[in-house]
Amino acid sequence: MPDTIIERLRAGGKKLTKARKALLEILVQSALPMTAAELHVRLRNAKKPMDLVTVYRNLAMLHQLGLVTAVGLHDGQIRYEVRHGRAHHHHIQCRGCGKIVDLMLCPMKKLTSLIEAQTKFAVESHTLEFFGWCPQCR
Repeated sequence: MPDTIIERLRAGGKKLTKARKALLEILVQSALPMTAAELHVRLRNAKKPMDLVTVYRNLAMLHQLGLVTAVGLHDGQIRYEVRHGRAHHHHIQCRGCGKIVDLMLCPMKKLTSLIEAQTKFAVESHTLEFFGWCPQCR
């Protein structure tokens, strides 16, 4: 578990409980964002069962502390991924099979600057997700 994650938890007045550690370990190891239900199954399979409500509660707290990012894709489910050690990025999801691919780039930098100049807002974050058809589903 990276020290910065533990430090951010403590700074937020939270402890690294066994349940949170198990949840974070799965998220750190996952290459792609996961739903709460997928995390729940992974925890059970890892012999670290956690009530689904507890999974949701911990994800909400980790999101509030800025340790995980919530990603909304076309299937209407919120997926979560750990922020630590990952550059800002976006995703593309296949409308056929649901496959998700990380896009390790952000084409929004210039637009963000224009928005800030025009609105005088300080843009804190944004989301941009792409949808299409993977080679297997075309």
